[in-house]
Amino acid sequence: MALYLLRHGALPPNPQRRFVGQRDLPLSPRGQRQIAFWAKELAVTPLKAIFCSSLQRCRESARSIGRYHPQTPVIPRDAFREIHLGQWEGLTPAEVEERFPGAYAARGRNLADYCPQGGESFRMLARRVLPALRDILLQNNDDNVLLVAHGGVIRVILAHALALPLDRLLDIPQPYAACTRLELTPDLLAMPPHLPDDGKDA
Repeated sequence: MALYLLRHGALPPNPQRRFVGQRDLPLSPRGQRQIAFWAKELAVTPLKAIFCSSLQRCRESARSIGRYHPQTPVIPRDAFREIHLGQWEGLTPAEVEERFPGAYAARGRNLADYCPQGGESFRMLARRVLPALRDILLQNNDDNVLLVAHGGVIRVILAHALALPLDRLLDIPQPYAACTRLELTPDLLAMPPHLPDDGKDA
């Protein structure tokens, strides 16, 4: 059994680098073409289920894959939504600095645990994503599963698979429409020791 991780396709141009987070943006025409490529590439891969974030860019991407797998359910899950950036969403880095002086630099110094006002840290994201991932893998442990999600979500999963500290997860390349295949192993199903299953923040 293998887990396929597919990042959604490209979004509309964002030259000002406004933070996206959980803003519900659609795919751009380029993003649609990127996903159409993977839909054809994955057409011959047996898939027991297609899971995706409930945000439209992932639902749209997953539906495109699902057209080549008409007997395979496409299942949106809120647990796989992108990291929530709270009051930073829609702002540029300069606007964040203006409204929350020092916050942007503080996040850079503590990437794993810094939480923008009203949002999530990457450790909080991992506590949301990894148990949900473990559940779907245990339910489908003899079959291939596809997860269509976001850069932050997939990096959290890959950091876990690679035993990489969360403060280094941005070292993992994850361009739009990147596709990664992971073999199911006991380590992938285990809860990392730095994410105790107690619901508490570090």
